Amino acid sequence: MKKIFPLLLFLIVFFADGFSQAFVNFTRFNSPLPDNSVRSIAIDAQGRKWFGTDYGVAVYDDTNWTVYTTVSSNISDNSIKCIRFDAAGNAWVCTQLGGINKFDGTTWTVYNTSNSDITSDAVRYVDIDANDVKWICTDNGLNSFDNTNWLYWDMSNSSLPVNSMGCVAAENDSSRFVGTVNGGFLTMEDTTFALYNITNQGFPDNSTLDIRIDKYGYKWCATPAGGLVRFYGTTGYPFNLSNSTIPSESFDAVAVDTLGNVYLGSFDKGVVKKHGNGFLTYNTSNSPMPDDLVYSIAAESPGIIWAGTSLEGVVRIDESLFQGMNYIPSSSTISVYPNPVKIFFKITSSQMNVKSIRIFNSQGQLMMEENNCSTNDVIDMSGFAVGIYFLSIVGDEKAVSKRIIKIEH
Repeated sequence: MKKIFPLLLFLIVFFADGFSQAFVNFTRFNSPLPDNSVRSIAIDAQGRKWFGTDYGVAVYDDTNWTVYTTVSSNISDNSIKCIRFDAAGNAWVCTQLGGINKFDGTTWTVYNTSNSDITSDAVRYVDIDANDVKWICTDNGLNSFDNTNWLYWDMSNSSLPVNSMGCVAAENDSSRFVGTVNGGFLTMEDTTFALYNITNQGFPDNSTLDIRIDKYGYKWCATPAGGLVRFYGTTGYPFNLSNSTIPSESFDAVAVDTLGNVYLGSFDKGVVKKHGNGFLTYNTSNSPMPDDLVYSIAAESPGIIWAGTSLEGVVRIDESLFQGMNYIPSSSTISVYPNPVKIFFKITSSQMNVKSIRIFNSQGQLMMEENNCSTNDVIDMSGFAVGIYFLSIVGDEKAVSKRIIKIEH
């Protein structure tokens, strides 16, 4: 049975300047949002916002909230990874352990390994093409479902380099674009794959976590360690720290509005906007953003953005209230030393009291959580593999994220 709640509006005002009212933050403490970790955001044809969290789905119509969990509905799992809509308005909801769910507004229909030919119950992503075929990314290959028949591609029956799929975008009924986890980026024409990776085609990262296609046919790819990639034809052009003003190279979500502006959810710099040839940043250092680790992002309309955070719920950003500001300067309030890290690191800050930390790997998986931390505590990473990680630091009223690199000791 679904639950409907009246709107509880909470406006965070950190500063008295013109853009402070542009950020509205909904959390589980001031609204019916069931969890503060918002992994997916999708906006349906009626303008309703669907938030996939670590504890169920919340639907917000700008007045009322509707929440679906395993307790209040027949959804198969509370850990939500992705939400998309078909032409009939059905929601397709990807879950961590419960397969993929179809919701028609009344009934939840579950497709999992026990009742269908889907290759895994761990479903990360779905996109839907013009023929209503669902393209589904799992940790055990790529699946397609035409509402009757299932097909799959993995390392055993195709040229896929890995079985762990990250994201997919269907441009038309014959062209798809597939991001893998540690296997490179692929184009899929009919059933033929072409691989682009760090080694053979200069693609800057072997993992791609989100893809959006704009009105010009450019594919915008969010990578966890290679920056933003614009892919067209057979060429990927990266935007990174060395060739642009982009403030980070670590992204896990991307959205494109109808004007062609590209918005990114970053692991360490909040929301990043590509505007013309430059980049703007909305993070905890320079704006009322409550968290620098942004898992999901969606463009409701030009200038209206929704950002799902790691620890602080979802934020509605209205750029029209910035009063003509086209740049928000940043400042550093917290540091991690040493970085790169061999064994230990320490967090220092003169403006923030550290209370807890979480460390994620480059795929967004939680690797460590410490809830009784303080500034200048020493954190032990001796048991971590060499690689890139993301540190989420919770303070008094906000969460700050930093990218850290673990090296051999």
